[in-house]
Amino acid sequence: MKKGIHPKLNTLTITCNCGNSFETSSTLSSLNVEICSNCHPFFTGNEKFVDTEGRIDKFKRKMELAKSNVTKNKSKKENSGSNYKPSLKEIFNQNSNN
Repeated sequence: MKKGIHPKLNTLTITCNCGNSFETSSTLSSLNVEICSNCHPFFTGNEKFVDTEGRIDKFKRKMELAKSNVTKNKSKKENSGSNYKPSLKEIFNQNSNN
């Protein structure tokens, strides 16, 4: 092994939000996690709804924003009738009818 190129290996303390902590080796000094094997529903057998970041609310806000943008875009298209430019096909059909 070459000397001086490898990071220093520390004893890492991992702390969960439930209060559980355990040690392992890593280049970090400490790590905080939201969920661990002590409180995860898969390991405990208890069903628990975890929505720490408000993901459902965030999704609903995105959907409302998307709907409002669609209605804004439709109203812009309807109001932009004065900027209407006929296509070449429409111009050709008008000239051939006259």
